[in-house]
Amino acid sequence: MSTSLARHARWRREWLGVSTALALLALLLGVGSWTWRLDQAAYDTGLSLWSRPAPNDIVLVTIDEASLRQLGQWPWPRALHATVIQQINQAQPKAILLDLLLSEPSPDPEQDQVLAQAIQQSGKVVLPLTFEALPQRLVRELQPVPALRESAHLAHADAELDVDGTLRWAALHAGIAPGRHPHMALALLQVAGEPMHASIQAQPAPSSVMGSPVWRRDDRVLVRYLGPPGTVKQVSFAAVLRGEVPSNVFKGRYVLIGASAIGLGDWYQTPVSGLSQAMPAVEITANLLQMLRTGDWVRPTPPLVVGLVSAGLILGLMFAYIRLSPNQALLATVLSALGVALASCVLLSAGLWFAPTTYMLTALLAYPVWSWRRLETTKDFLDAEILRLAATTEPPSPEPPDQRVPRDQVERRIAAIQSANVRLQQARQLLVNTLKAMPEAVLVVDGRGQVRQANPQLGTLLDVVDLDTVTGQSLDALLALWMPTDAPRWAMLLERALAEERVIITEVHGPQDQHVLARIAPLPSAVGQAPWLVLCLADITPIRLIEQQRDDLLGFIAHDIRSPQASLISLVQLQHMTSAAMPPEEVLEHVDMLARSTLALCDELLQIMRAEKHPIYQQSTDVTQVAEQALKEVDLQARVKDITLVKDWPTEWTPVLSLDRSLVRRALINLLNNAVKFSPKGSEVRLQLRPQPGYWVIAVIDQGPGIPPAELKKLFRRYERLEGSTHGRITAGVGLGLVFIDTVARRHGGRVQVHSETGQGSCFELWLPSPTPP
Repeated sequence: MSTSLARHARWRREWLGVSTALALLALLLGVGSWTWRLDQAAYDTGLSLWSRPAPNDIVLVTIDEASLRQLGQWPWPRALHATVIQQINQAQPKAILLDLLLSEPSPDPEQDQVLAQAIQQSGKVVLPLTFEALPQRLVRELQPVPALRESAHLAHADAELDVDGTLRWAALHAGIAPGRHPHMALALLQVAGEPMHASIQAQPAPSSVMGSPVWRRDDRVLVRYLGPPGTVKQVSFAAVLRGEVPSNVFKGRYVLIGASAIGLGDWYQTPVSGLSQAMPAVEITANLLQMLRTGDWVRPTPPLVVGLVSAGLILGLMFAYIRLSPNQALLATVLSALGVALASCVLLSAGLWFAPTTYMLTALLAYPVWSWRRLETTKDFLDAEILRLAATTEPPSPEPPDQRVPRDQVERRIAAIQSANVRLQQARQLLVNTLKAMPEAVLVVDGRGQVRQANPQLGTLLDVVDLDTVTGQSLDALLALWMPTDAPRWAMLLERALAEERVIITEVHGPQDQHVLARIAPLPSAVGQAPWLVLCLADITPIRLIEQQRDDLLGFIAHDIRSPQASLISLVQLQHMTSAAMPPEEVLEHVDMLARSTLALCDELLQIMRAEKHPIYQQSTDVTQVAEQALKEVDLQARVKDITLVKDWPTEWTPVLSLDRSLVRRALINLLNNAVKFSPKGSEVRLQLRPQPGYWVIAVIDQGPGIPPAELKKLFRRYERLEGSTHGRITAGVGLGLVFIDTVARRHGGRVQVHSETGQGSCFELWLPSPTPP
């Protein structure tokens, strides 16, 4: 297995192990409700965010501080309570709760009778009962005195507090087993003949208070509070007693009478109470009563569901970690935790409570745990890679003497990675420099034929300015105009090189008659890695041109040198025939002519080879002196044909140029010889010297037959014959002299130009560069 596959396999194992452990942790926290303290805090916060409007048909008659000041010290005579009940009962309320624990008889028995009579007349009064803890872990019920108990509806007033002293739950039924009493709120509904809302489903699991007999709490529900204390409408007990409250305030309503004065009644901390404000028990009963009537209750999510949902969310978060960067993973963790908390609050507003802290804690734990395992795996991988790089790369330049070795493990590995990175950069730069220094065009191609890297020589060969446009192209598209001779497509050559595991060599024809030698070599690759190939393109166009010149030379020699030799053989054969034998003088004349023709041809070849291959010896030379020497050389040949040689430049001119005196003189002689040779008798040949910007121009002007325009392009081609000359201007083989002249001009940095018209003569110009302005 390759290093990459092994690394990925280890990552997968690490991810699977961490994900499974975190999911199981979330499941256990949810099922065991181990985060109940945090969940309670989240529940209180969420419940306090969503207030409900106060009910119109529930009224609290509170025994407040103002009533105590007006009516005197507590406890009051029970006849006062009877009077208030009678006044309220006249308004025909739905039910009345007298939330006072009247388990002790009054000092005046008549007071109990008066109150019992008022309760009996109403028939809608609910009185509370509760339990009392006795020594030896015993309990007993505290019920109203018998006179009151017989005339009222009894209900329990037990308050089930959580560990933090907050009242969140209410037991709809409680009592000493097997007896059961309804809660005061439920008893009010029963007295009013109003059923509890059908959607409310209390938890069947009972709770109990230690004792024998046992006080049992059953049918527990979460109390859905309407709002902070004071949300339910309240009137003062003293105001009712004085008749200051209109009767319509109580008509058709639930009336709950209870203490709200500090130190007098039962006050409890609730989820909506805030930090320092408690809620009286009578108002808590009013909140529960409204919840039972409307069905606007809170359904707690079972712990198993909380655990399963949290575990699923954790697995989703772990899946996200695979594709996210560390910063993104941290952001996703925080956002998901906040999102679950927000979703829990939204669900709570809809009456469904989902404990969010199980997922939030596990998610906040997931990021450091996963980061720790990822760092450990990364550390092991980096250690292995550092060792591998140290074994496969050259050591870097020595560190300065004062360089300190880091003591921290992370810093030490960073330093090792930096050192390895320096070696890799050096190796990469060496590879880049090597590719740049190679004389050939080089491409690196993958197994699919896509170009991955190229050197600047490729841009020169293909005339591509930006090499970045080459990367990513297919080889067939890039070299569409460069056709290999051994296959119709480059992809076939790549496949052959990979299949045969050897270097493929082929010649390629370019778009402008270019010739390239291509070598395709597969690179060694490990098992499971994609194959790579190197393509080298060497421009052999000059070699093919030289080969063509060689073939032309051989053909030229076979034709132009063979002709004089064949003539010599024919002359010998004629001499052996007595009837056709020529006089010796005539034979010698023919032999001399043929020998001189062959010698002139060889001399021209030698001149061209010397001008092309041998170094030129430049020295400061007076151009007029070279021109005059060339005229003297041709003077005798011109006199034979009665041709006048004219020197056309001012006598005071003495242009001095840096040139090879011998080569330039020979070039001028060749031009003058050609002009004399093809000029008619009695004409003139003019040798002209004139300045041009950056040059001195030596022109040979004749009055010969001229050269057709179609033949001008062939003048300086090696071994080219002009077939279209009707005036005999150039015969076979004479092109060598013009090639020599062109070679001399080019090697001096100049050029040759020809101006000619048929029947108007010709002008051959030799342009020689001048270092100073003429």
